[in-house]
Amino acid sequence: MEKWKTLERKTVFEARPYLEVIRERVAVSPELVIEDFYQVLLRPFVVCVPFLPDGTVLTMRQYKHGPRKVSLTFPGGFVDAGELPSVACARELLEETGYCAEHWIWLGEFTDNGNQKGCVGNFFVALGCKQLQDPHSGDLEEMEILRSEPVQMDKALFDGSIVITHHAFAWLMAKEWLATEHLDAAARNEN
Repeated sequence: MEKWKTLERKTVFEARPYLEVIRERVAVSPELVIEDFYQVLLRPFVVCVPFLPDGTVLTMRQYKHGPRKVSLTFPGGFVDAGELPSVACARELLEETGYCAEHWIWLGEFTDNGNQKGCVGNFFVALGCKQLQDPHSGDLEEMEILRSEPVQMDKALFDGSIVITHHAFAWLMAKEWLATEHLDAAARNEN
């Protein structure tokens, strides 16, 4: 498959640093040119699934205006200009919960819309989290910090407690990483 070729690119709306709408003229193939292919660019973000030393998961319950509901969420937020996603994730964990992690696992970088782009998110697992300070998020939302068992997180995916795709995806990725890691560790112990 051939990569599409961008022939022209023009910003038609911007509200920096949060949003930019771009109209492109794109050659899908030599025979097909799309005159008005739109891209919606949002700020990059991070989400982490923090685990305490006892295996419980640190979550937050807060109102989110996008879905207009209270949702179970994980620490996360925007990546500042010039900031590494790993640094942003550690910063967000500390600001929102007051916790820091002993060990970080990067789960990957994903784009949330296959054609219009939307935003790019980096997802992490934070292991061995311990409280260093009180939360100081500076966010507009009120947050309630909770400790949940992994089985409770599984139920939250289907009972309407998690209403944001990025946070549901973060849990599924973390859960898969944990399952794979435990299987790999068991295989190493057998050898």
